[in-house]
Formats: sequence, structure tokens, C-alpha cells
Amino acid sequence: MMDAPTFGDTPAATYLPGPLLGPHDPPVITHVNPEGRAPLLLVADHAGRAIPAALDRLGLDDAALSRHIAYDIGIVPLARHLAERLDAPCIMNNYSRLVIDPNRSVDDPTSICVVSDGTVIPGNRSLTETDQRLRARTFCHPYHQAIDSALAGFAARGIAPAFVSLHSFTPDFRGGPRPWHVGVLYDEDDRMPRLLMQRLSRDSNLCIGDNQPYSGRRGYGYTVDTHAMARGLPNALIEVRQDLIADPADAIAWADRLAGVLGDVLADLGLRAGPAR
Repeated sequence: MMDAPTFGDTPAATYLPGPLLGPHDPPVITHVNPEGRAPLLLVADHAGRAIPAALDRLGLDDAALSRHIAYDIGIVPLARHLAERLDAPCIMNNYSRLVIDPNRSVDDPTSICVVSDGTVIPGNRSLTETDQRLRARTFCHPYHQAIDSALAGFAARGIAPAFVSLHSFTPDFRGGPRPWHVGVLYDEDDRMPRLLMQRLSRDSNLCIGDNQPYSGRRGYGYTVDTHAMARGLPNALIEVRQDLIADPADAIAWADRLAGVLGDVLADLGLRAGPAR
């Protein structure tokens, strides 16, 4: 049995919401289909763009908070529908990555950005170590603790599930177009990514990114590394281009497409719901 995970230097279970969350702020986490029976856990690190009232929008206007720097555009409807189609549980983070990025180690200097894709984040300037730790324990730790709890539930049923992290990416970045419709990111364990790319490639109209639009080998997968790779679970990070899923109807259509592919991949991996034999 694995030791209790730690985030920073304190066990996750000791963290409780602090003064950053007020009575009218949304919860940190949304659980979709928590009783889902598929041998699969879906997570969405950057699903939401909420900012607690105490942080006063980080000094940003509506235009900035509608950009990809604040959240993964299109992922909420895609993740919700995918969880329902596959009967899989999904855990979504509701707060903006600009508050703190849960897909980074809390010790990573990029976990709280002062500048993101050319936009200055006034509310992230001159933070003390105490400020940073408060954000980590309020937003990051509950999210990762929820993932640990979900995986413990699978283990109690004798199931080692697949683990998929859902993200979206911009059509253009720093002046360069990104031709890929969907990218599959991974590190050393390519069991699931190879199957995903093989099945997605059956649609000749799709441009599939193999560790594109960026590499999963460059430290961009803290959530996958911490929860899936550490347990030896088959895993992948799936990125869908944002212009393809910005409209909720298009996001649902993509969820339908991914549901068929992931269903086949789970079967090929030999994963079934129910007690392990």
C-alpha cells in the first residue's frame, strides 16, 4: 500500500480551506458521475476560471479572463459528456490556473504566473511565501486529495483504472499556427497513448499530435505523474484544440468521438469494471 501522498511538505489530509474562500465563492472541485463504474478516472486540471472574491479578479478584466490563459476553453462540456457517455467518474478543478496551477508542483515557480502569454497578472505580483502556501492549500491540495480519494475507491474494489487528464490548447501560439486537432501527451508509459493515437488516426480527416502541441516529457504533467505514473496506471493527457470545442455542441460532439475511442482502448487494455480476478 502506498504511503499517504504529500504536496509541498505537509500531508494533504491536514489541509482545510482557508480565508481565501468566502461564502459566495464556488467549491474548489466538481465531481461528475462519482459513482461511475468504468475502469477509468477522468480529471480536468484547468476546467474552471473562477477567482475567489478575496483576490479581486487578480486585477484582470473580462477579456483577459475569457482567454486561454485563465482556463481550458471547452473542457467543461467535453469532460461532463465524456464522463456520462463512458459511465466514468470525473474530477474538475473550478478555479483559474492564474490563481495557482494544479498541474504544477507547488514548489514550481511557474505555478503562479506574474505574466501569462504576454498578459501581466497584477494580483500575482510580490506574493509572499505565506500567500503562495495559502493558495496551494486552498486550491491545489483539495483537488489532488480528491483524486487520491477516487483512486483509493478504485483500489478498494480491486480495480487499477486508466487515468486520463483532459486539456485544450490554442489554435495559434506565439505567432505560429498549430495544425493538430488533438494531441496525445505521455512520458515513458506509452501503453495507452499508442492505442489512442492508432484509433484516432483511423479518421483520415484528423491531424493527431504525438506529444504535440508540446511534449509530455518536459514536466507539464504533474497531475499524471503524481497520481497515475506513481501507481503504474495506464495514462494519457489528451489535448483538444480550442476552436474545435469552444461551442458546447461541438465539445459534446468531440466527447462522443473520444468516448468511442476510449471505450475501445479500455477494452484493448483488458480493463473491466468490477473486482479484479
